[in-house]
Amino acid sequence: MTTLEAIADLKSVVMGIDSKVTLFTSRLDSVEQNLTHLITEVKSDVVQVRSDLSTTQTEVEKLRTDHNELERENQLFLEKHERKYNILIYGIRQKQDENIWQVVDNFFVKDLGIEKFKAESFPLANAHRIPSRAPVVGQKRPDAIIVRFMHYEDKQVIMQNAYKVANKKIRIVDDLPVIMKEARNDLAKAAFKIRNDEKLQTRIKVRGIVLVLETRLNSKDVWNTRKTINCVR
Repeated sequence: MTTLEAIADLKSVVMGIDSKVTLFTSRLDSVEQNLTHLITEVKSDVVQVRSDLSTTQTEVEKLRTDHNELERENQLFLEKHERKYNILIYGIRQKQDENIWQVVDNFFVKDLGIEKFKAESFPLANAHRIPSRAPVVGQKRPDAIIVRFMHYEDKQVIMQNAYKVANKKIRIVDDLPVIMKEARNDLAKAAFKIRNDEKLQTRIKVRGIVLVLETRLNSKDVWNTRKTINCVR
């Protein structure tokens, strides 16, 4: 074999190798591109999964919050229903060794103007004083009286006549769960300030577990909502 032939054969071999290297490089580039694309997709999927997981966790927390709120709401409704037949009377003069049943009967007849035979016909399940938890220093207020009626209609008779003692510093209100009593007291303080500062009439309404302070200018005016307290939220 001549030198030229040897060179030609070597050149052919080199070109063959170069062709294979080029093909391998091309395939390697393709694999690298596919792998890069796959990695990008995986990263994108991971980001999406994390986003979905975060959204799911947020939704779970909201559901848990809603569930807890619903449980508190149901519990409050149950407690409110248990007190449905009760009234609280504030401001009746307190005497030592008093007969609470006689005190209540006299109040119904003398202060509310209910006929004696009718007042005595109300079957009461219970009645007693509730000791004040935080008496005012230097001022002894009469303990409130809680009265539980056997019949809701009898209670309503009393509530319908409650306005008759408004000027005697005596209040008759529905018995409510503690958290609702606190809300009512807050609204009562706000109402007192409104009456003094703005010379408006006020009233507090209980709607489910929501307490509403309403105001109006006079009896010819409509009641307007001034402040609302939801006792669960």
